[in-house]
Amino acid sequence: MTDRAPHPIGLGLTLFYSAMVLLFYVLVQNAVLKHFMNLHSAETGSQNFEELIKLLATDATTVSTGISIGSCSALLFLVLLIRFRKVDVKQHLALQPFIFRDLLNWLLVLIGFMVIFTIIAWLISHETPDFMRKIWQSREHTLLLLFAIVIAAPVFEECLFRGFLFSGVQNSHLGTGAAIVISSSFWAMIHTQYGSFELITIFILGVVLAISRIASGSLYVPIILHASNNLFAVLEMAFLTKNVAQ
Repeated sequence: MTDRAPHPIGLGLTLFYSAMVLLFYVLVQNAVLKHFMNLHSAETGSQNFEELIKLLATDATTVSTGISIGSCSALLFLVLLIRFRKVDVKQHLALQPFIFRDLLNWLLVLIGFMVIFTIIAWLISHETPDFMRKIWQSREHTLLLLFAIVIAAPVFEECLFRGFLFSGVQNSHLGTGAAIVISSSFWAMIHTQYGSFELITIFILGVVLAISRIASGSLYVPIILHASNNLFAVLEMAFLTKNVAQ
């Protein structure tokens, strides 16, 4: 007698689980925000919670802690949901080995992408969002900020969007094209702190990341590309802040 193959996670369950993971992520981040609000309120005696939220939204320690704890917790929750369905996590998320040459080729594509959109931003006189500069200026623990932006966020977001959500949509009747569009759209929509130009850029980057996953057969490639893109964003924050100071 042979063991039955595990049932794949269908489209409806994929969307439901994805929503649950995002909700869990938001709840954890809100808990972290509330913790820092209580600390700040105790130190300053301020009871204006609206002003506290605005202040902490650009506080590097608060943002970094929220992203780090939220991403790690939500990723663990996602893995538990997949294991609950008795589905192999590595296979479902495409956590497979990749060819190093493929990674180098996609890094070149990413560099080209960043150069093109940097030129477009310059041509239309689009300025980098001010909150990014404020976050960099308020940092007390640079390593924590780097961990949150360059490691925690890319790993969690890629596992959820280009991993779990992408696989569920691709394996449904909707197919690969819909998986690219849906995963990129949902990924762009969670970045509510950005304006329309950044959201369009994030959506197109999501398409690039999704195609890199398909071409390489591995989620590790878009994870590395995502981390590289975020590292560039951190360096941009540092550069802009230095220029403003001068």
